[in-house]
Amino acid sequence: MSKSSRPSGVCRPAKVRRQPRQDRSRAMVDAIVEATWKVLAEEGYSAASTNRIAERAGTSVGSLYQYFPNKDAIVAAVQRRHHADLSAVMATAFAEAAGQPLAVATRLLIRASLDSHLLDPDLHRTLSETVPASVNPETRTTLLNGIHAQIRGWLMSHEAEVTVTDFDTAAFIILNMVEACCHAAILGQGPTVDPQKVEDELTAAVVGYLTR
Repeated sequence: MSKSSRPSGVCRPAKVRRQPRQDRSRAMVDAIVEATWKVLAEEGYSAASTNRIAERAGTSVGSLYQYFPNKDAIVAAVQRRHHADLSAVMATAFAEAAGQPLAVATRLLIRASLDSHLLDPDLHRTLSETVPASVNPETRTTLLNGIHAQIRGWLMSHEAEVTVTDFDTAAFIILNMVEACCHAAILGQGPTVDPQKVEDELTAAVVGYLTR
């Protein structure tokens, strides 16, 4: 497809401009990403200009642009790191849940979901609520698809204990129900609620759904 015939309005994922190859360059990229992480968590997406990020990183805007074409490319790098942290929490929980009775395993997974929202609540809120979805849609899709697959595999391992037979749909319902409740409990701006009670009630709800 020629440049002139490329469809307009197609969002391209923000990418790093130049891959760091030396220790000094890697340190600079890490400093820029870490500074962006802090600005997003403390000041919000709208405040995360390249000038502000460079200031927090202790470098010049010119140096920043050697590695990132714009602020959204840096935000995308922050998203990838944050989602990797979330994935690690959930992977550990699924490993711990393996071989456990259904109710025990369910509680472990729900507790991990709550814990993942506590890794950096301010950053999590900014990334999920104010950063445009077009900045880096693939990262969140990959995260959710991965967790969906893990839930589906976990359900299959408890096939003898559950009454649901459509594991794809069941995994979708559990993923979105638990994610929505945990997000609201930890990051929501509405009524406050005890996370332990959320864990208890979600555990009962999920087990009840799976064994109804």
